[in-house]
Amino acid sequence: MNLDELCQNVLKINEDVRFAGILDKNGQLVSGRYKDGLASHLQSNESKMSFHYASKALESRKNLSHRVGKEKFAIVEFEKVKLISVPVDGNNLLLVSVEPKTSHDQILDSVFTLLNSS
Repeated sequence: MNLDELCQNVLKINEDVRFAGILDKNGQLVSGRYKDGLASHLQSNESKMSFHYASKALESRKNLSHRVGKEKFAIVEFEKVKLISVPVDGNNLLLVSVEPKTSHDQILDSVFTLLNSS
């Protein structure tokens, strides 16, 4: 499965998925989109900052991986949105935005199923 297909399939997991994107190790969006009819809570430059922060947070946590193992996922919940990040490979990070009320366990189970089937 290519990265565009992965993002499209993640958007189909649940009606509460707002955004699915792939970030490279520099925090650049290489693939992704919002669900049709939805807009970002952030302005364009703020989205870019958010992508940068997500990728740098992953890099920071890698400093502990020799002790605690590889990161499987990370979740940050804000009042208006929940962000789920999942390392896809050594270079890319899947970033999923969902409504805060959404069960992240269900989203993560579906994401891992998609990743393991590709």
